[in-house]
Amino acid sequence: MSDLEKLVRRRMQEEYARGASAEEIAKVVRDIFNSVDLSDNGSDAVALRAAADHQ
Repeated sequence: MSDLEKLVRRRMQEEYARGASAEEIAKVVRDIFNSVDLSDNGSDAVALRAAADHQ
């Protein structure tokens, strides 16, 4: 499992645990994917930075 997959799963679980609605969880996931530059081989590193910035 890639770092990006782990990040998305973890964030979804965190949001679900705090009682977020499906729409709120979808927004968080969408924000993560929108912040990832998939044109680079280091996309996982970018995703981890994006997650840190989002929190």
